[in-house]
Amino acid sequence: MQITFLDVFITVVFLLALAVPGFIFAKLKMLPEKTAEAISTIVLYCCQSALVFTSFQKKAFDPQIGLNMLYVAIIALGVHLAMFGILKLVFIRKSADEKVRVIKFASVFSNCGFMGFPFLLSLFGENDQLSSEVLIYGTVIISIFNILAWTFGAYIMSGDKKQISVKKIALNPVIISLVIGFVFFIVLPRPLVDLAADGSLLDSVLTKFMQSLNYISDMVTPCSMIVIGIRLANINLKQLFMDKWAYVSSFFKLIVMSLISMLAVAFLPVAPTVKYAVFFLLSMPSATNTVMFAVNFGKDGDFATVSVLLSTILSVVTIPLMYLVMSGVFGVTV
Repeated sequence: MQITFLDVFITVVFLLALAVPGFIFAKLKMLPEKTAEAISTIVLYCCQSALVFTSFQKKAFDPQIGLNMLYVAIIALGVHLAMFGILKLVFIRKSADEKVRVIKFASVFSNCGFMGFPFLLSLFGENDQLSSEVLIYGTVIISIFNILAWTFGAYIMSGDKKQISVKKIALNPVIISLVIGFVFFIVLPRPLVDLAADGSLLDSVLTKFMQSLNYISDMVTPCSMIVIGIRLANINLKQLFMDKWAYVSSFFKLIVMSLISMLAVAFLPVAPTVKYAVFFLLSMPSATNTVMFAVNFGKDGDFATVSVLLSTILSVVTIPLMYLVMSGVFGVTV
């Protein structure tokens, strides 16, 4: 499968086009005020969890995939820590500034769940085996994201080490689904749908069970994009494009972190699927969690919203261009 600049560009454009219904309905006041929060909860606790589990059910266990998962975890952790270090040096004299705290969080944490997963599904969707493998690695990245968000991220945003929450990490639905999915993956000789004899009652039950989970996991893409559309509709467009600090945040997130991700995988002797998962997910715009953390810790929630949405809009250009650099300069292809 050959992925080109145009493939990536079209994927980003049409993915964000799915945000249009949410934008329109929100502008027409046809949606309740808390709609975005409600849909986000469904996506996080139900749809993403189902997607994580079903990703492990596309193929039989392969020890190489298990080893690649370890590589992905180490690389993703290294990229995040490198970004933490760069931002600490850049803002060393303004570390206590509330807006800087939001910039740091928005610059480090990617929207790998609400936009990254849908992006990978759309880009690799024509190849079930390839897409399931990339999604497995994506799940690892999201787990690293959640671990760091509730440790380093909570500390960055609050400035208080007491806000670090191990409980939030342990009870995160994506991490729980990853553990369950991986256990099934290594314990069972085949995917669930292939365990029972064809035509048996157990075969029918397992097939219908997996169909139900697939229906739920398929909701990740449209629901995630609708949430982004609703949030875009509820922001002042002048404020969105006129805040210079939001551009600073977007620069670090979309350019600097993307470059670090690119350099982290370009020369490693690992599978292209590992490189793509790391590069694309860590090149996504700022995480929607930025807003939640800013509000929860008493920081500038409006600026956090502007930073997230501006980076999302700019990512239409930056993701394809950064991929062009990755494929053209470093020759990374599937």
